[in-house]
Amino acid sequence: MSDQRIDFLTAQLIASNLDATAQEMSATVTRTALSPLFNEAHDFTTGIFDFRGQREARLVAQAPGCTLHLYAIVGAVEAMLERFRVNLHEGDILLLNDPYAGGTHGPDWTLVAPVCYQGLPILLPAVRAHMGDNGGPVAGGYNPRAEEAWQEGLRIPPIKIVERRQVRKDVMNWLLANNRLPQWLEGDLAAMIGACHIAETRIGELFGRFGLEGVRAAIDQIIDYSERRTRQQIALWPDGTYVGETWTDHDFHGKEDIKLHVQATVSGDSLSLDFSGSDSQAHGFINSPITNTRSFVFAAIASLLPSDIPINDGLMRPVEILAPRGSVVNPVAPAPCGHATAIVGAEIVEAVMTALDGAVPELVGVNAHKLPLAYTHGRDPKSGSTYVNLNFHGYTGGAGAAYGVDGWGLYPPIMAGVILPSIEMTEVQYPCRFLQHEIQPDTAGAGRWRGACGVRTEIRYLDPESRTHVMVSGYRHRIKGFAGANEGSPSWVTLRAGTPAEVVVTDVAFDIPMGMDDVIRFERGGGGGWGLPHTREPALIRDDLENGYITSAGAFQDYRYVDDDL
Repeated sequence: MSDQRIDFLTAQLIASNLDATAQEMSATVTRTALSPLFNEAHDFTTGIFDFRGQREARLVAQAPGCTLHLYAIVGAVEAMLERFRVNLHEGDILLLNDPYAGGTHGPDWTLVAPVCYQGLPILLPAVRAHMGDNGGPVAGGYNPRAEEAWQEGLRIPPIKIVERRQVRKDVMNWLLANNRLPQWLEGDLAAMIGACHIAETRIGELFGRFGLEGVRAAIDQIIDYSERRTRQQIALWPDGTYVGETWTDHDFHGKEDIKLHVQATVSGDSLSLDFSGSDSQAHGFINSPITNTRSFVFAAIASLLPSDIPINDGLMRPVEILAPRGSVVNPVAPAPCGHATAIVGAEIVEAVMTALDGAVPELVGVNAHKLPLAYTHGRDPKSGSTYVNLNFHGYTGGAGAAYGVDGWGLYPPIMAGVILPSIEMTEVQYPCRFLQHEIQPDTAGAGRWRGACGVRTEIRYLDPESRTHVMVSGYRHRIKGFAGANEGSPSWVTLRAGTPAEVVVTDVAFDIPMGMDDVIRFERGGGGGWGLPHTREPALIRDDLENGYITSAGAFQDYRYVDDDL
């Protein structure tokens, strides 16, 4: 803690400056990166952290991005500083992706730049981004056959990619040689490095204006403020112990119904979340490293709080997380974890929300992330270059309802900073054509407020020799409703749709060849509702009928509603 105290307005000014710096970092990556994952989909997050010799790093400022990345950066910062604590210099930038050294899953790479004051590292701007490829045996970095982490691509421990402002060519060449998309990777890393350089400049200006102690005092005050506000909110929740359980369909290796169990204890202004009842670590690649588990808990807690509480480390101070070692929420290396940022990450949030539904039902809802994931790779017939297509449009849908509002948009809050790429640009960048991308009626979970509708997406392939692997969750264990509402509809994927060789995938399909004009069809399930369906206002049901969100049959089945005028 800083010994200096400054007035609240000055602290707010400094905190806002740090937030603006994080936002400028984000804009820099968006506008300079080569990969559409960055410049179109915005699948990255920027933030600023501090570390004062204490055991833990602290989130200080952030820019809206891929929410599930944000708090995970804390573990990466801690691991990097542990490795380089006595070997940090002005102009160094560190890189990490190892799930067992502060990472989450292999495709998410984190760059951290220590910003020094009089030679001592004080603040650490960071960029965490999902890379288009991570090397290893499977294009894109998602290997549903993986039995250990080494089968999921490069494991990068804390390493310097920039040393004293000079890019390390040996490290860069090693990374590029082990990646299927080296032209994108080099440009994307340059964008991330550039964002760190800009943050270093802006933070230096801040030090010049307010001094080291002034900046530190402001950080302490704004984090303390967030903690105080968070504790005030938790203190309003009824004391008690509440249990939440949910399941994911399978581990992609044949074991079904993987359980996530949490016991949430509200005591005064503190919250304890004990995952001890969860299943042991899985054979398949759904295991959630502890850094990932903490990040998804952070996303859940942040969504329960008023939006005017600053997003920083103060939000997590009142929350204790107990995650048994060797469980699916805290696996032991080298358990595979390539799918952790989707599954079981989604179930971590869902379990917490389900538990707190018993305490504060008007605050829960919305968060869900069960994806029908499908990766396609091949060579573009026109350019001859290798491509890896994440098929982003197939994942859209599934946002749940909350108290007072229907499910909206195409992504739930844990993906809220991700932007759906334009169909036109996707068709330019990949050999494909879109045939359909539209919401489907009668797919939203019914409730006093309904979930968002599911989406059907059909894409025709224009590469005669591409291959696709599919990983589906949410077919049997769908997106939950809360406060008595219905769950959403299931998700599944069809390969070579409409042909005699059609393959309907409700779990996993690996490395399926797709020919010229073959079609992949995504059926993305809808989100869960909030509140008892019979309490929905008739006017809202009629609006849904007129907008095509439900049919007359669906209105009767879900709400026992009949409109004689339709």
